[in-house]
Amino acid sequence: MRVSWATDQGSPERLNEDFVAAAGGAVVVLDGCGLPLGTDLGCVHGTAWYSRSLGTRLLARILDGLGPQAAPPVAPPEGAHRPARRPLVARLAGAVADVAASHRATCDLAVPTTPAATVLALRVRGDLVDYLVLADSTILLERTTGEVEEITGGPHFAAADPSVADFAITGTVPVGELRRVLMLTDGATRLADTIGATDWPGLARLAVEHGPAGVIERTREAERTDPQGLRWPRRKIHDDATLAVCEFPGA
Repeated sequence: MRVSWATDQGSPERLNEDFVAAAGGAVVVLDGCGLPLGTDLGCVHGTAWYSRSLGTRLLARILDGLGPQAAPPVAPPEGAHRPARRPLVARLAGAVADVAASHRATCDLAVPTTPAATVLALRVRGDLVDYLVLADSTILLERTTGEVEEITGGPHFAAADPSVADFAITGTVPVGELRRVLMLTDGATRLADTIGATDWPGLARLAVEHGPAGVIERTREAERTDPQGLRWPRRKIHDDATLAVCEFPGA
């Protein structure tokens, strides 16, 4: 698997709260939940620290094959996506528990606004590819047939409770069926889901033709034509944007 990626800070007023890392057949992409400046997080570290801490711990657990050190996840509510055997869920639960343990002594993790993040994870396991999606970041699976499948998570974010991992969408695809996988935070999906300049297959083509940085720059160009958010209503005029492209050369 070959991985290329780009990330761009949305505002000079705050750190980039996205995080991306790759190593040894594994990739993680996180999007910290950026609350309004001045919000009491109950945490002395902040959201960017949380994304970075959770991302590095999750990547390490994926690579090392460690299970969670927390209590078993609680059952999701009726209707939640929960296949019988789901890859990467235990890795995410363990990473969330690790981060919570690392700052519980200094921070109030019971505050509802405690730092949180969306999570995307990808792992090559022999001739299989496992993926995980938690919250409103997106994975695009581009198959060798040319079909592009979009997978975006639900309302649950990773924060201090490891049981949230049970709400993740997961799946496994034979590596031979994949041409590439795109992993995008919601700041990088805007050309397709907010601005409407293209569709999901078109966004995948842009990433191939212009690279991850090219997709983000085209997003910024479009955003700058609507500086007040009137044409395309959005909570942030410019959001942190991260895009990783994972290619499978043998496809």
